[in-house]
Amino acid sequence: MPRRVRPRSVTVTALAAAGLLSAANGALTGVGSAAPAPEAPPEKTATASVSVTCPFADPLGSRKLTVATSATLPSQAKTGTSATISKYSVQLSLPRDVALSLLPAGATAGSVQGAMQLDLTVHQGERSDKIPVPLTVAPTPLPETGDVNLTATGDVPEIAINTIGAVIFDVTAPTLALAAVPAPDAAATPAAPDAPATPAAAQPAPPVACTLDADQQATLGTILVQPTATPGPEQKAALGAAAAQEDEPPPANEYTVPLGLITIFTKSTIKRLGATVVSDPALLINGFFSVDLDTGESRVSGSAVFKPATTTFLAFGFVPVTATVEFLPEDYLNSKMIEIGGGLYTGDDGEIWLSTKLNVKGRVSGVKINGVPVDVGPDCVTKDPITLNVSGHYDPFTTGHIQDPNFELPEFRDCGSGSQDLTPLLSGMSKGKGNEAKIDTYNLNGCTEPDHTKCPPDTLPPKQGSQAAAAQKAAAKPR
Repeated sequence: MPRRVRPRSVTVTALAAAGLLSAANGALTGVGSAAPAPEAPPEKTATASVSVTCPFADPLGSRKLTVATSATLPSQAKTGTSATISKYSVQLSLPRDVALSLLPAGATAGSVQGAMQLDLTVHQGERSDKIPVPLTVAPTPLPETGDVNLTATGDVPEIAINTIGAVIFDVTAPTLALAAVPAPDAAATPAAPDAPATPAAAQPAPPVACTLDADQQATLGTILVQPTATPGPEQKAALGAAAAQEDEPPPANEYTVPLGLITIFTKSTIKRLGATVVSDPALLINGFFSVDLDTGESRVSGSAVFKPATTTFLAFGFVPVTATVEFLPEDYLNSKMIEIGGGLYTGDDGEIWLSTKLNVKGRVSGVKINGVPVDVGPDCVTKDPITLNVSGHYDPFTTGHIQDPNFELPEFRDCGSGSQDLTPLLSGMSKGKGNEAKIDTYNLNGCTEPDHTKCPPDTLPPKQGSQAAAAQKAAAKPR
């Protein structure tokens, strides 16, 4: 585990280091200012749907439109290389009366075409830049009835990202510059007495600058930026200057930023019991993302407390048993806090992976066999720690899905009360290999919606209780 520093010290130092590194390397972003990436990073599809208000000229007035953006983003990038956002498109539904107003007076058929101009806001922490994105609307025929569905496409300039950590891309409201082309059989206007008649051309409408409605999520996606190589003297000097401002600096040449609100879901399956233990959501506290600027290695760390979870299973295949299971640190008599930390690396699939080892104790209480309470005592725990070697896809700023598909559950100790020793019974029922543990994490830091049900899918955890109910129902079924 990396050395802990006070949250204030970490926050101030990280922001200062980010600013000084920017001064040494360039701005937060640049257009075409970095060397191309040596190989294409893994990509992901990103979407964002926002509500905007567009002030069309009278008598149309202001209208609320929904603007849906889709693009392909790299899931990660290295400093000093460029990031490419591709397949960028924007869709909106133009009200029919607005589309008809673009046509010559009296015309009821034709096509809408033109352009959209919007910005992508790129930010990390308190620093941000804007990237202009020009888009083209291909001629789109007006349907016989209803609104006109427009699609605008274009290229996002290549982006050079020169800072470490999560870089977030937000969409903004577009400026519309639309015009209409009448249908070929529309009323014709001769250009001169001896010239052939041509369809009457509509005058382009003045640009309409829409505004983003308040209190909504506008994030398109996130790119995790990691260091490419060992920093040079200027970067090291910048970090040293930032650290000198604190009375408790982080380790030399380590860039550390605090993580946001992270929800953790755990699900364990005990093979011999046929039991599934699903915990209530836990929170990762004192979470940090750290990068060693000398080696480029990165890791995450934090602490969590897991609530006891109740599970139901059939002992020996036919006896219904209910028990409360609790996962605790090895030093559980002095603390309930489980320390979590692990290194990040790029897997063979090009995605970010986390690999770590956790040692926990398992404690059982509240046992009922066939509905009859059985006293297993106050300290019925595993004799040895349960070792979990977990790994899997993990992004510290969005979601993580890691697991150990084959951990061993050791024997229990001190189970029972009085002269009744239940340790052999519990150990005999549960001890063994082939058990599975799954851990899912959801970082809500990137979602600003007051109602978290409106957060993007990559930050929204499953509904509380739904997994536990399903697991208990499945475990209670006769086999």
